[in-house]
Amino acid sequence: MTTYSRAATTTHGSTRTADPGILPASSRQDWCWHWMRSHTGDSTPLEIPHVLVLRGPLDVGALRDALAEIEMRHEALRMRLAGHAGAAADATWPGQRLLPAPSVLNVLSAGSEDGQPEVLHTVAHRLDLTDRMIRHTLVSAAHGEHHLVTQFHHLAVDAISHDLFQQQLAAAYAARIGAGGGTSADGLAPFSYVDMIQREQSAQVRADHRRRAADLARALQAHGAEQPLPGRGGAEMSLVSRFAGIPLTLSSADTENLNQWCREQRTTPHNALLALLARGVADVYERDRLVASLYMHGRTTPASRQAIGLMCNVLPVPLDLSARCPSGLARQVGERILETWDAIDVPLSVVADEAAVRTGSEAFYRAGLSHLEFRTIGDAGQRRRNTDAPLQLGPGLSARYVTHEAPDRGMRFATRRQALQSAQSLYVTVDLAGSVITGSLWFDEQYHDAERLVHVVDAFHAGIRALTAA
Repeated sequence: MTTYSRAATTTHGSTRTADPGILPASSRQDWCWHWMRSHTGDSTPLEIPHVLVLRGPLDVGALRDALAEIEMRHEALRMRLAGHAGAAADATWPGQRLLPAPSVLNVLSAGSEDGQPEVLHTVAHRLDLTDRMIRHTLVSAAHGEHHLVTQFHHLAVDAISHDLFQQQLAAAYAARIGAGGGTSADGLAPFSYVDMIQREQSAQVRADHRRRAADLARALQAHGAEQPLPGRGGAEMSLVSRFAGIPLTLSSADTENLNQWCREQRTTPHNALLALLARGVADVYERDRLVASLYMHGRTTPASRQAIGLMCNVLPVPLDLSARCPSGLARQVGERILETWDAIDVPLSVVADEAAVRTGSEAFYRAGLSHLEFRTIGDAGQRRRNTDAPLQLGPGLSARYVTHEAPDRGMRFATRRQALQSAQSLYVTVDLAGSVITGSLWFDEQYHDAERLVHVVDAFHAGIRALTAA
């Protein structure tokens, strides 16, 4: 069990009484907590279930011990919220405690042939974050088949950590059913999530965060972060988003040509696509500066790369788009991303505070400082999961990952201010992991003019054709 040598403080600006057993948010939990508090409790939860179908002889005791080992190695998996979370619009962090013991493995006998009703019921049962941020359930079905349902809350685990969890589970289980039993230690020094949080709360680091946040806030203000893209005049924002999408998919020829151009220009498809999309938005809305939000994991140590729970941060990146040369623009975008990477450990709420766009303890929506949120799968983005390859846990026992989503209840915002912060931004998702680049431009049709955004997409495709033709 970890002990604390000094009282842990809470997030910037908080007056909460210090408690040696209470931890504040980490810099990377910060944006996620604000995202949660921007919505009401009946919205879709930020929970990511990890479901493994196990086939073959299963040693339930070894599985229970393997899960316990993983939790004891990773402090982020043993966190729970401490204190009352407050009103939905209040983003004041209630604190979190590190639990000394791992969670239990709940075992259910399926009443159906394939266990699907029990799996769906388990996934639909929301986590109580004041208890734990994870839950393990084993559903035993017919014919020696089992479903291991692990529910992670995004405050504890990022999606990129699921593959790591799966690998460590396989190693820990195999070690226990081997000839000598034992554990699956990999020789790396354990990464301490608690130590990371405590380092971030030192006076020196907090002052450094404020300095770098102020520098970034000034750059964002100079790039129009407080001047959103114009929308429908007098639009009355609902507390429920109404999103529509416009496809951005490239043909196989355009995909091949773009990749070839990027190799020749020594840039990445991520930077080239962001540059062309931002250029299209800038042209249509007649401005030469924008702010894009990116999901960044940042550089980490070998030990921290083995840390389940070291999640990404959402960073607003100021972009200058006056350059007309595509290669120069792509390189400039890449340089700005690298420059902003210096703020990877700065809490998003501190940047919002320095930009004076947040009042008191109100929640701040993750895209509230940007005009365009850009998210990719593959090539500097989230990896696509290989769901086809079976995972061997031991003699005769295989595991296969299957996709299960938590029930989609929609998103209902806590206040109209946060609904407007979300609606003013544009959202782009692009999949670069396949043979053809696919994607969409998403927007809230209560705020944005769809016809204007069609012109943005047309400008993007024209830019692709001009780029590959050259």
